[in-house]
Amino acid sequence: MEIYMEKDNKFYTSEIMTGAPAVIKNDLQKLIYDTLEKSGIGYTRIESDPGISMDDCLNIDRAFGIDTVKTILLTNRQKSKFWLYVTHARKPFITKEFGASLGIPRVSFADEELMLQVLGTRHGAATPFGLLRSEAADVTFVMDQDVADRDKIVITDGDPCGFIAISNRDLFRLLGKEPVLIENPAQIEG
Repeated sequence: MEIYMEKDNKFYTSEIMTGAPAVIKNDLQKLIYDTLEKSGIGYTRIESDPGISMDDCLNIDRAFGIDTVKTILLTNRQKSKFWLYVTHARKPFITKEFGASLGIPRVSFADEELMLQVLGTRHGAATPFGLLRSEAADVTFVMDQDVADRDKIVITDGDPCGFIAISNRDLFRLLGKEPVLIENPAQIEG
């Protein structure tokens, strides 16, 4: 399946599939698909061109018929505490509001080195599945209430070219934790 973003600009998405990809691209993907298989949790997935920009995410949304989410790894100034934040893909992120919602000082985006160390992913592939890693045991899982209220969400599989649709209930069960829920008052862009 190909979805057209603009005239002469194509964005590839596969048909919806089940089961692990034929080629596992990194250790986190292996952990994700092995854990999904062992748990018996159902999911669907697609492969695509890298889903980095908001326009890319719109194409992935159309392929699944479900909105993708934005997953952000945040850290304190000392880089000793981490928050994995899952929000609507088209809502702006304001660090001051995020910190106020949790009663914590301002946070900043984790750099790629920290992303690899904690979640096992590069920028563009952050995923709640990264919380399966032992290195992420102390990361606080935070989610917007409106995202948590959805039946299903679309998240990466640890690679910017792989996306999984899974129920929130099954995701929380797989991770063994419920997120801290906050309200993001920002309006959806676009």
